Order: sequence, then structure tokens, then C-alpha cells
Amino acid sequence: MLLVIDIGNTRTKWAQAGEDGSLQNLQVCLNDDIASSDLKRVLKTAKKVLISNVAGEAMAVKLTEIAPQSLQLNFVTAQQQACGVISRYQQNQTLGADRWAALVAAWHMHKQPTIVVNAGTAITIDALAREAGTKNGVFVGGTIMPGLRLMHEALGNNTAQLKAVHEGAAVVFPINTQDAIQSGCINAIVGSVNLMLQQLEKQSAYLPKLIISGGDANKIAEALKPHIKRVVIAENLVLQGLVLLAPVLFDLDSQQKD
Repeated sequence: MLLVIDIGNTRTKWAQAGEDGSLQNLQVCLNDDIASSDLKRVLKTAKKVLISNVAGEAMAVKLTEIAPQSLQLNFVTAQQQACGVISRYQQNQTLGADRWAALVAAWHMHKQPTIVVNAGTAITIDALAREAGTKNGVFVGGTIMPGLRLMHEALGNNTAQLKAVHEGAAVVFPINTQDAIQSGCINAIVGSVNLMLQQLEKQSAYLPKLIISGGDANKIAEALKPHIKRVVIAENLVLQGLVLLAPVLFDLDSQQKD
């Protein structure tokens, strides 16, 4: 049984991969609660484990501590090419494993130019183009910005009279401080996504798809709908990417051991 784990900055998700590649028995917990979560039991039944971890070495250690000693934990790192996706990142080892897995999953969904948004603690907005003359996708670059919660906290922590909020929809012309903050933060994200879409459309001469995942996906998708005809919300995009990467990565591991 393949177990895929997505350790984000705030939460950890995991699921078992079915024979058809579907995600089964999906669970989630806060990173601080990983030692007391059901993941410890699930790890005992796993034969192979593939992990995306962007929360640092401390979380890797916590996971190791609750896993059986005989179980090998495999942490994904971004590659120059895998699963039909080529990366043009200057230093692939510095590309977040979650971004890489999400890009692989997104390309396999449509195999068309696509903007991939992961809306969590941080928001990444990544562009996938098609390699000329092939069926490959190419990650041509992307941006990282604070997520909604971090934007609100930055205002609340660094100003005297702007209390942090994190709820509600954007308002066109806000007439109170809470709406002004929320609208400003959401508009910053909407503007960034729209700009990346326009840039990829210009480069590809093709209207890109837009896929959003992460904890704030629904809120951002709702804000984008007046500007974009079709927004796809893809749950657990990182976990889906890990399932796609698993056959390649484990095959490489077996070849290296032979």
C-alpha cells in the first residue's frame, strides 16, 4: 500500500493510493498534532511512503519518530524532469516539493497551458506551458506571496489601529475598515493571478486553464469568478501529484539498489 503525505506549513494531509491512483481514506491534522494523530497507525500498515514536506527538518524528524523503524520514508524533491513535466527553475532543489507535485498533477489533468494556484499559508502562482513539438508540460516560473491569514496578521502586528480579520468577501468600494482590509488582501491575490494568466496567454497564444488548491481555494475562486469564466478547484493537488510521481521515484530507487 502506498501512503502519500503532504506536510504543509500549518497542516499535514495523508491518504492511501488505490490501484487506480485514487486517493482513499484522506485525513488531515495540524502539524502540532501529528504525534497524536491517526497517522501513526496508518504508517504501520504502509509498504511505501512518499512525502512532500515544506515545514522543515523539525517536521521530518517528528514524522520519523512516529513511523516504524523498518519503514523507509521517501521525501520528494523537485527534479529537472518527471512525469511529462520539465522544470526551468534555476535551482530545482530550492523549488518546494509541494509546488512540484502540484504542477505534475495539474499537467496531467488537462495537458494544456495552466496557471496553478496553491492557496495555503503562502500562495504560489505557477505557470505551466506546453513544450513546442512535444506533449510535455514546462514549468516556466511562478510567484510566492503571503496567504490571506499572513496578510491580515502582517497588518495587525505592524500597525496600531488595523485589527487583523480573515473572513468575508471582497467589496468593490469598502466603507469600513474590516472590509477595506479583506478586500485589499483578496484583490492583491486576484490581481496577481490575473496578471500571471495574461502573461502565460501572451506567451502561449492560448487561453490557459486555472486550477486552485489549498485551504483558501474556495474563497479565492469566488473572488476570481467575475473576472475569469472557468475556475477549477482541485482538492489535494499535492497528494495527487505524489501518486503520479511514485512509480518513477520508486523505480529509480530500485535501480540504484540493484
